[in-house]
Amino acid sequence: MAAGEQMAGVKPKALMAARRQLQQALQKGKLAHAYLLAGGSEAARIELARYLAAALNCREPREGEPCGRCRSCRQMAGGNHPDFYLFKPQGTTLKIDQIRELERQLAFRAFQGGARVAVLAGADAMTEAAANCLLKTLEEPPEGAYLILLAAQPDLLLPTIRSRCQELHLGWESGVSPAGVTYWNRLTRAGLAAMLQEILPELEKENDLQGVLQAMALACRDQLVWQLTGAATLLLQPGCFLPVPLSPRKLWRCFRLIQAAQAAIERNGNRRLALEVLMFNLHRELADTPV
Repeated sequence: MAAGEQMAGVKPKALMAARRQLQQALQKGKLAHAYLLAGGSEAARIELARYLAAALNCREPREGEPCGRCRSCRQMAGGNHPDFYLFKPQGTTLKIDQIRELERQLAFRAFQGGARVAVLAGADAMTEAAANCLLKTLEEPPEGAYLILLAAQPDLLLPTIRSRCQELHLGWESGVSPAGVTYWNRLTRAGLAAMLQEILPELEKENDLQGVLQAMALACRDQLVWQLTGAATLLLQPGCFLPVPLSPRKLWRCFRLIQAAQAAIERNGNRRLALEVLMFNLHRELADTPV
């Protein structure tokens, strides 16, 4: 199956817009050496990265589209292209040894004379040592090599890494979940016992947990923006807004905690454990303690 055909059934507007942007860059010969594909689903991010790798190495591309028939395209479709490298977290994190292996692979010439493409899935799960190691490659990329970082929560990446990548946002396929707003409003008023015995079991049963957590993060974000500006026009979900007596610093920490839980679950982490950690951390922030 051609790389272009594989994505035919996945058509969120943000995803297709990102693909068109890559097509145009390919046609004009203006690709960046490093991309950050943010948001969307893990499957969509990997598929878009595979599309770019296929297009870069296709022998007979047409208007930025891989042909799907040449040797390179067949190898990409079969998952055995010698110049395509996909790194995924070991356990819950991407480790420095994986980044060193990436650097070693990219130091070689392309086996088939095209481009070498390395994809880091779960880039937002890099350890600090791995992130610092990756910076060296981003600052001095090997000739003919392309890096594609995939992140559910790009805000967890070092700013110095984000600044060296061109970001493409794939959006959130599930949209804003009303249930997520309700959960957030309940959490801001609940004690630890209620969080663990009532809210957590309900969250664990949610079919679209990522959508729910995203809506929780947006609700927290709206309260942070309200605290800092008092401007209703800046709220993303004004119809669901309920002010809470929390400082901006606490709201910001809660926002990051929800993002961290999303990232852990996106990496196929233990859902129950990730939610328990979130409940304990949110209780610590939401309890009546000094800022």
